[in-house]
Amino acid sequence: MTHRLTVTVGRDGSISAKTHGMTGSQCLDYIPLLEDLLDAETVSSEFTEDYRRTSATVDNTASQQQSQWNS
Repeated sequence: MTHRLTVTVGRDGSISAKTHGMTGSQCLDYIPLLEDLLDAETVSSEFTEDYRRTSATVDNTASQQQSQWNS
């Protein structure tokens, strides 16, 4: 899936961004880039379901691999 970033500028000058097609912490790499490009500072952020779902999947996979190594 292609990584996309949707940036919206409100009438009041506020800026919001939403990631698409990114899993886990990949989206966090874009925060400093956007801050530099927009000469802005992050005020708040939220993790999407993709972030949480991927993190849990990675943890489960690591646990399964460790169990296999210990067998």
